[in-house]
Amino acid sequence: MRGSRWLVAALLGVFPIALAAQDGKVAERPLATREELQAAMDRDRGSDVAARINMRLTQGDFKRGDRIALMVQGEEALTDTFTVSGNSELILPPPTTGSLSLKGVLRAELEPKVTEYIAKFRNNAVVRAQPLLRLSVQGEVARGGIYAVPADAQLADALMAAGGTTQYAKTNKVTIERNGRPIWQGSAFDTDIDDLRLQDGDQITVGGNRPSGNDNLRTFALLVSIAGGLYGLSRAIH
Repeated sequence: MRGSRWLVAALLGVFPIALAAQDGKVAERPLATREELQAAMDRDRGSDVAARINMRLTQGDFKRGDRIALMVQGEEALTDTFTVSGNSELILPPPTTGSLSLKGVLRAELEPKVTEYIAKFRNNAVVRAQPLLRLSVQGEVARGGIYAVPADAQLADALMAAGGTTQYAKTNKVTIERNGRPIWQGSAFDTDIDDLRLQDGDQITVGGNRPSGNDNLRTFALLVSIAGGLYGLSRAIH
């Protein structure tokens, strides 16, 4: 009986730690909803995680320089990629006027917020609004660089934005770094950017098995040797 009580007490001690870790993950997810964040904050009141969540709920996810992919059916001028200006405002071309404040708006709330705004100028507008994350894609990809990728995309979509992988790529060895430190390694397939909790500035690097310079030299020397042997054999036969 004493052992059972000890086991229960130990498990109860572990649960708060596990919940705190889970709440920390929720706080970092790009597309976390207000309800998810609020619940996580309520469970961890007084903690650093709760403070970060509260700041996110208050200030929102959008800051100057963030990019948004917008598609409004039948409105070519409103179907483009737009940049958030100072004071977290989104300024769109006609037929809209003025600006839309994104202060306090989460990424998960962007589409209904933009739809409500555009509805003031166009009735029954069909709107698709995607928040974009700026990610560095490097390694065995066709065009390494920084790309704006939808927050609801998969990791493989980020690689496609960089022109896809090279013939030497090992797509089961993808590394994600933040501020120069690895935070994840795994496969590029069926992996959501939201689940990975990626942030602006994160770097995705695709590993590979590209031959080294020495391997190339050895291959060249072997080919020269084979060619020389064939030439000698041909001279001997004739």
